[in-house]
Amino acid sequence: MKMSHLFYIMFFFYMILVSVHLYCCFHHYEDVRKVTKVFLMPCLALTYYLGCPKDKFSKFILIALIFGCLGDLLLLIKNLFIFGVVSFLLGHLIYIIIFLCETGFKNYRKNLFVFLVVCVIYLYAESKVLLYFKPALLKHGLWGPLFVYTSILATLNISSAIYAYVYRNLYSILTYIGSLIFAISDIILAKQLFMENNKYYQIVIMFTYILGQSLISLGMANKQNSFELELIKDGIKKMMWI
Repeated sequence: MKMSHLFYIMFFFYMILVSVHLYCCFHHYEDVRKVTKVFLMPCLALTYYLGCPKDKFSKFILIALIFGCLGDLLLLIKNLFIFGVVSFLLGHLIYIIIFLCETGFKNYRKNLFVFLVVCVIYLYAESKVLLYFKPALLKHGLWGPLFVYTSILATLNISSAIYAYVYRNLYSILTYIGSLIFAISDIILAKQLFMENNKYYQIVIMFTYILGQSLISLGMANKQNSFELELIKDGIKKMMWI
């Protein structure tokens, strides 16, 4: 597909914005960091919109990125922190639905052994993460909420892993890597919030977050088949063995 001039302009602007934001994270220029953070996901969403082929475009990717933007904004406001977390959860859930429907539930039945192995690996990883954070979470009374969040995060990675296994091409693998890096970003963020606030955590968190979201968007912009709302209904019926 021949990219429009607007796409290249937007992509260039996005790269500049990312660079400025990471520079501000490293040097702790808080005012500029907060402003640039809010505009990261809208710029990525617009870049995806301009660069994605029409037959592969998904408005649900845009919605997930919008929830990411909303989460970024709400996390900056102390009293609205929990709403920011909920916003990110909703974005994760949208990604999960996309991966499930793109993969097709018949492929889960065909690759049941692989699916079970991946589930065991991620459930083990989730248990290790929860045990690591348990003392700090109990202290803050957040054991339950983080259990829910890590479960959804694990589900996101499981669904993207199966998606990558089924299609086995560069872009599906990039999508999985993006979701994995996204999870790493969230884990480091939790460590910063509840255990220790290392001065270098901020740039690592944002670098992994931006890279994860960008890889997911890139992968889905080059997916093999189109995502349509009808696939959700069809997928639910197949999952229920109707």
